[in-house]
Formats: sequence, structure tokens, C-alpha cells
Amino acid sequence: MDLANGAGRADSNRGSSNRAGIVTPEAVLLDVETAGFASRATAGAIDFALQLVAFFILLLIGVFAFGEGSTFNTFAAFVVFGLLFGYPIVFETLLRGRTPGKAALRLRAVTIDGAPIHLREAALRAMGGVVDRLLPPGGITGVLFVLGTPRHQRIGDLVAGTIVIRDPRQYVPAPALWFSPPPGYEAYAAAIDPSAITTEQYTVVRSFLTRVGTLAPHVRLALAVDLADRLATAINHPRHPEVHPEAYLLSVISRYQRSVGPASPTP
Repeated sequence: MDLANGAGRADSNRGSSNRAGIVTPEAVLLDVETAGFASRATAGAIDFALQLVAFFILLLIGVFAFGEGSTFNTFAAFVVFGLLFGYPIVFETLLRGRTPGKAALRLRAVTIDGAPIHLREAALRAMGGVVDRLLPPGGITGVLFVLGTPRHQRIGDLVAGTIVIRDPRQYVPAPALWFSPPPGYEAYAAAIDPSAITTEQYTVVRSFLTRVGTLAPHVRLALAVDLADRLATAINHPRHPEVHPEAYLLSVISRYQRSVGPASPTP
């Protein structure tokens, strides 16, 4: 039995409606997932909430600094302008196409050929965003464009030549595992010579030990016995009947790791 086949697989049956092809300048076709209306609306709601918080904080500062009057009104107008345009432009320029709302939902604005956006694209998106949100009736224009365009682009995207994609999940390698013999088996493990173990054998046993919790009890015991017997034959160190097969595997693998060092201790 190939124990590696027991590892979980990511669900690849996503709907194809949100898939889009990006042709890079090198003529390479990239299959990406564009952001739909729900995710974009949620990201926009997060950004809007942050803008409101910043707006009220800045207004309070303005009241204490200028009081009420024409100076305060001018200050408030600059605050509104800065949050309306500066917020998306600054964040999307510095964070390579992301605002805090987009970052929370793993969304990113990129050019139609997949390149990161810069100040020009961020500014055009912000200007188009005013039309999307403020053009009557109540921002429905942006909703219709996102729902009606093949790549879910609003007016700001069409003007700037951008699309919003979902960042693919980056591969994170599994942490190194440092096995130890079960309590009371330290002396037993110290007497084992693991030099005959091959890398393939170690990999199979390691896969089993990291997945024992996902196996049915009878399957777990049968695999442990089979692997322990095979390993005992390979290293010429028979397993005593009173030694549980999993304890035997842990003792052997812990000795192998300390002699060969394929992994590093982790807290």
C-alpha cells in the first residue's frame, strides 16, 4: 500500500465561471481565478468601514484643532478627498494591488497581462471607483459591470486595464518532524542499528506515523504490524512480541533521524 496516497487532496472542482486566462508578455497563458461580486463586495465593505473610522477620527482632530468654521469645512473636504482617492491609491500602490479589505480576502488587482499595478493604474482605478460607487442609483453601476463583464471588471478596472484576482494559496512545506521513542523505550531504541534503512523506507514509515490519527483502528494496527515486520527484517533487529509495532517504528525512526539527521527538532 502506498501510504503517500492517504494524504488529503485539495478540492479542484471549483466552478469554471470565475476562471480567466491571462496572457503574459512572454505569451504564457496563466489560469487564474477572478474575484466575483461577493468577495469584492466584502472586501469593499471592510475598506469602507476602515475609511469611516479614519474619517471620524480625523474629524475629531479637526474639531479640536480648528473648531467650527470655514477652516474646519476646508479640512473636512480634504479629508473626504484623501480617503476617497488617497486610501485606494496609496494602499494599492504600496501593497501591489491590495487594500486592507482585499488582503483580508486574498484578492489582488493586477493588469490584464498579470503584472503588478503601479501608481498610474491605482489612480485610474480610484477615479473609476468614484463612478462605480457614486453614479446613481446608489452604486448599482459598479455591481452591474462586475456581474456583466466576463472578467468581473468594474468601470475602474476597464479604465485602468486591470482585473481583480484571487491570490493562489502559496505552498507551505510541512515542518520537519523530530520523532522520539515512547517513554520507557529509550534504552531499547539505543540498541537499534538503523544504518540499513533506506530513504524510501524512512519516507514510508514517516508518512504512516504522521497519519496514524486518520486511519481506522484495524487498518492502523495492520499497517503498523506490516511495516514493523518489514523494518525488522531490513535492519536485522527482530521485534519482541511484547513491543507494540508503533512503539517499534518510533524507536527505529528516532534512531535513524539521530544517526542520519534528515530532519531538525521543532518545538
